[in-house]
Amino acid sequence: RTYQFRATNVGTGMLRKICLLIVIGSLIQVHAQVNEIGITGGLMYYIGDLNPTRHYPKGTKPAVGIVFRHNINDRYAIRLQGLYGTLQASDSNSPDSLQQLRNLSFRSRLFEAAVLFEINFFKYRDKGKEGKFWTPFIFGGLAYFRADPQAQLGDTWIRLQPLGTEGQGTTVADRDIYKIDQIAIPFGAGLKANVGRFDFQLEWGLRRTWTDYIDDVSGKYVDNGLLEFENGPIAAIYADRSGLPQAGISNAGRARGDTNTRDWYQYTGFSITYILSRFSDCDEQYNWMRRRN
Repeated sequence: RTYQFRATNVGTGMLRKICLLIVIGSLIQVHAQVNEIGITGGLMYYIGDLNPTRHYPKGTKPAVGIVFRHNINDRYAIRLQGLYGTLQASDSNSPDSLQQLRNLSFRSRLFEAAVLFEINFFKYRDKGKEGKFWTPFIFGGLAYFRADPQAQLGDTWIRLQPLGTEGQGTTVADRDIYKIDQIAIPFGAGLKANVGRFDFQLEWGLRRTWTDYIDDVSGKYVDNGLLEFENGPIAAIYADRSGLPQAGISNAGRARGDTNTRDWYQYTGFSITYILSRFSDCDEQYNWMRRRN
């Protein structure tokens, strides 16, 4: 019996030592590669032909999304993020009298899927002397987004892309119908903090796009009569909403937008993520021995 008791103690002690070695050996990798999942919410606005200089409150709309983050180490992380929001603007809200006369407006439901690379300024969540549980960070990456501009007709929202409001896809212009699926370059900065199993992040970021048609506005007016003949009366109505064609004045050939610029959009958000980590039997043994010591 004495022999069995001692053997059991020896076996238990050996198991603890083995577990301790395994945990210590893998702590660096386990600590460095931490996954998180959570949600994000905030505000977004667009910068383009209907909002060329700055945003205004009526054009700022809420956005929500999901976040998955893989922390490579305490300095670098890869974030996968999906966003859903609304981009919107109207010439009637502009202080510019020429924009008010143009009288264009749009709304676009936006979906974005992005891969972002984050760089922390401090050693984030590192328990060493230089480690901190908060850090500023910067990020950049690549995003796919879908923006399908619409305009309102009474209580109905009309998709603008199929109308070819600048003559796209018709004989009155040499432009093809623009694509609503696009690529953007997101970049920005923020601040993150850790509390237990939760991370909190505040960020500000811009999206540089390669399209000038988030708002359906880019080039010149085309002949309204010819546009109506080829694409129908709805296309003619939304192509020129200044009221001048109804007065017998044609805007054909005049600038409708700025072809030398591209549209941008911005997202400011607050995220909460939960750290995904499970404790093995060896982890429990290690924590138990630390408490005893």
